Amino acid sequence: MINSLDKLIDDAVERGILQKSTNGDRLDSAEILVDRDKFVNFGSCSYLGLEYHPELKNAVKATVDNYGTQFSTSRTYLSIGLYDELEHELSTIFEKPVIATASTTLGHLAALPVIVEPNDVVILDLQVHSSVQMATQILKANKTPVYLVPHNDMDALESKIKSLSDKANKIWYMADGVYSMYGDYAPLVQLEKLLNKYKKFHLYIDDAHGMGWTGVKGAGYVRSKMKHHEKMVLATSLNKSFAASGGILVFPNKEMYRKVKNCGTTLIFSGPIQPPMLGAGIASAKLHQSDEFEDIQMALKEKVAYTNRRLKELDLPQYMITDSPLFFIPVGLPKIILNIIRRMKERGFFLNSAGYPATPIKRGGIRFMITNNLSVSQIESMLVALKEEYLLGLLDEGSSPNYVAKQFRLDPFLGDYDTSLTTKNENSFLKEERFNSISEIDNEQWDRLFSKNGMNSSKNLLALENVFSDNLHKEDNWDFKYQIIKDSKGSIVLASVFSVSLMMEDLLEDKSLSEKIRQLRTENKYYLTSRTLLTGTPFTKGRSIYINYKHSDWKFAVQQYVENLQQVAEQEKVSKIILRDFTDDENKKLESYLMELGFLNLEFPNNCSVKDLNWNSFQNFMGQMNQKYRYSLRKEILKYEDDFVIDYNKPKTDEELLKVYNLYKEVHSQSAEISVFELPFKLFESFQKRDDYDFINIYAKEDSETLLGVMISVVIAGVYYAQLVGLDYNYAREKSIYKQLLYQTVLRSKMLGCKSLDLAYTAEMEKKKVGATIEKVNGFVMALEHDSYMEMQLLK
Repeated sequence: MINSLDKLIDDAVERGILQKSTNGDRLDSAEILVDRDKFVNFGSCSYLGLEYHPELKNAVKATVDNYGTQFSTSRTYLSIGLYDELEHELSTIFEKPVIATASTTLGHLAALPVIVEPNDVVILDLQVHSSVQMATQILKANKTPVYLVPHNDMDALESKIKSLSDKANKIWYMADGVYSMYGDYAPLVQLEKLLNKYKKFHLYIDDAHGMGWTGVKGAGYVRSKMKHHEKMVLATSLNKSFAASGGILVFPNKEMYRKVKNCGTTLIFSGPIQPPMLGAGIASAKLHQSDEFEDIQMALKEKVAYTNRRLKELDLPQYMITDSPLFFIPVGLPKIILNIIRRMKERGFFLNSAGYPATPIKRGGIRFMITNNLSVSQIESMLVALKEEYLLGLLDEGSSPNYVAKQFRLDPFLGDYDTSLTTKNENSFLKEERFNSISEIDNEQWDRLFSKNGMNSSKNLLALENVFSDNLHKEDNWDFKYQIIKDSKGSIVLASVFSVSLMMEDLLEDKSLSEKIRQLRTENKYYLTSRTLLTGTPFTKGRSIYINYKHSDWKFAVQQYVENLQQVAEQEKVSKIILRDFTDDENKKLESYLMELGFLNLEFPNNCSVKDLNWNSFQNFMGQMNQKYRYSLRKEILKYEDDFVIDYNKPKTDEELLKVYNLYKEVHSQSAEISVFELPFKLFESFQKRDDYDFINIYAKEDSETLLGVMISVVIAGVYYAQLVGLDYNYAREKSIYKQLLYQTVLRSKMLGCKSLDLAYTAEMEKKKVGATIEKVNGFVMALEHDSYMEMQLLK
């Protein structure tokens, strides 16, 4: 994710959208200078506009004069007296014990490891703020179980509460009052009912974006909807509406307050809020309690109401209509968001993006905030411009209002737009053909494109179609689909096979994580699994997408292809789309373009292959290897070669085939490097019947009846593909049977006259010892939901 995010941010920086700085020696209340251009600023979270209030400004000046710029002492030793005054004023607002912290994030880090005790459990809302998620990593390190529920899903939350009630002392649910991306609210009425219904249920809620602009004395959105429950801890911010610096922890009782103040690590070891901002905080807290403050709140509420009304009149979409000053306009892919933001900058308005990784990559949008610094006329001008540029940006990138409505499950909007405005991604000369079986396609034509570059030959695909259909277990039923895109002359621009199947979410995750998930699957076989759209099939490798890069319209073909994949994904309810396997050269051609279409780089395991089998003697073969691997080959493999009997006979009976299958299952049960379902016996029966499949069997010389290991491979277009291995682990380690099988696979591929040997993924070191070289494998992924990703992060 880090690498993908890095590339997305870099792209936005190059477009002049992100990581900008203001110019000039002062800031106006609503306008900013960026790159010497003037913009009306809709990117500020200072909702009430108090940073320009004379009482706050004068307080900062006076505090600097009286106390200097900093007071650098840990609060455990000594606090500047301004802290006591600030916390007294805040306690008056919240009517509960309060600790002020240097930031909201540091507040989470102080409170959570103290209030979440041994035998407690934590449940996170899927969209709870990143700062809370970060703090829960400490809880996980302390062995606190952490669970995840879908966003604002109270049924799922209650179900989780019930399931944990007998196992936990306290059950903590962590959520936001106002969510920072979509601007929607926590369902506080339902949460209060759950607090009253379940004795063990507790709430930790971050109301950073709800503070100030609503609630009595600006106590925030959460406290405007419910009293401070005896089982609730409230965290909020002194930034944003409050226009000062730091965070706040509001506790239900003095005992919890006392314990966090004593034991919160960031209160002991981190620096304090510095005097100038303590002065601002005190002034703001007093302002919040003044007669003037309700008028300040009301001025913002009127602007928010005006914005909501005008958005409706302009027929612009919102993810959720609320009275919050934080607005989210649904868009879709990052490239479309950046297009619209660029257009709005050209019109003189500075807006923010809201996208991956905070949202799924296809469900990002435009995020803007309404503040008291903005005038109604500025808001009106921006909204009118946004309607125009929003539509043009969508159409310019090949999207549409109908597509956005479908993606975000919204009612139709902008239904009367002029479709002639579309400026990109139209190519009526490309014709698309779709098929559900390889038998419907010209096999000779197909094999010219695919058989020399991997395992997706027509013969192999037809056999797999027959195996992976009409089976008892859902993971053994795959939907095969084929797409061919041609130009007006009938020349193929793009062709592909892809499949939809149930796959494990930890397919390519770290081995240690997969081991944890494997243990959880002993109770639920389908834990962290989902339907996945994969180019090729789960049992084939190599080229699964042919693209004629010399064709002038290849990018249009790729876009058309991706649109079809997305349609299938929606119909089949898949969680992700994976494109594979690309060479480095292809990766360079595709990376930027696929990123625009919503795909991020996916790191595949390296492939191992013996490229050159054109040697005439064992000495020539050894001569291709460096001294280190020649030594290992002699010591670990050749030393034991005479202890084995090797044959190439296929199993003749069901009993013999079952022995092979059981050895495969033994290997599968111990492998966590690539997480896949166990393959069905039906597949092995097809191996037995096919003339292109080859078996290498290894027996002990002293016991030629006991099968110790087997390698199952297929030959396609002169390439020997080693696919499955089976081992008897009672004997495998004693005489390096796996290594012996790898060596015998090299000899067998040479014996059959193959031009090269593909040894597939993993065990790189062992394969290097038999002459394999390592090749990078490139791929791309489009994640269509975040739930499984978040859950795996919790397990790490």
